[in-house]
Amino acid sequence: MSEVLDNLIHLLKLEQLDDALFRGGCQDLGFRQVFGGQVVAQALSAAMQVAPKDRLLHSCHAYFLAPGDSQRPIIYDVETLREGRNFTALRVKAIQYGHPICHVTASFQVEESGFEHQVKMPEIGSPEEFMSESDALKKAAQYIPESVRDKFTAERPFDIRAKYINNPFLGTELPPEQYIWVRANGKSPLDQNIQKCLLAYFSDFHCILTALHPHAKGFLQKGMKVATIDHSIWFHRSFDLNDWLLYAIESNNAFAARGLARGQIFDKAGRLIATTQQEGLIRYVE
Repeated sequence: MSEVLDNLIHLLKLEQLDDALFRGGCQDLGFRQVFGGQVVAQALSAAMQVAPKDRLLHSCHAYFLAPGDSQRPIIYDVETLREGRNFTALRVKAIQYGHPICHVTASFQVEESGFEHQVKMPEIGSPEEFMSESDALKKAAQYIPESVRDKFTAERPFDIRAKYINNPFLGTELPPEQYIWVRANGKSPLDQNIQKCLLAYFSDFHCILTALHPHAKGFLQKGMKVATIDHSIWFHRSFDLNDWLLYAIESNNAFAARGLARGQIFDKAGRLIATTQQEGLIRYVE
């Protein structure tokens, strides 16, 4: 396991303060605000410790209520909403300075068999045909402000190969879509709880950025204000982040300073393993 991946997994292992109360640290990615994917992943980690052990996480829905402070720990308060024969619904409140910054509802189900169908995986290039996002950022290092250059060009816990590379400081017009091959940078544990938390973390990276593609804007461009409003994930099938996964994202709408994006995540065999949906603020002020 690489050190950067090990650090992320350690970040997701929360300190238990009470039966349903947990505390997690924060990552500094070069912004004052906490990365939303971190909050969702840690909230799921807390929920997994409260949910019955015979039930698997199959969906979560997050609403971001206020910016989080990346320099402070986060408290995760888990509440059981429903305990049924086959399903358990939990709500996790992420708290800083005594106020909620995010609510995450998570649903768990006992393993069952039933009907099966899925959409077909898009036919696109292989990971080797796409550009490494880390390499692209290193090549553009001279254009990145010195204050955040080290953070942007540092090694990441995921190996990411993207079809479209959009300069965050000077965007170009692109189609309202994105195709990303991703795998763990190092050896990830096969435990599905850890894998789902890692995938939840990663899934927040490119959704709203894809909604900016048709508008020739980068999310850190002067005048841009970008923030996630809500984020949902449905986990369909088991997977292994040690092998390549394809994250296919499309943005079908932007209106009233909000952008919407839907993602579908496939493994290399073409199995649909997860679906995401996200809406975010994309406001430009000249």
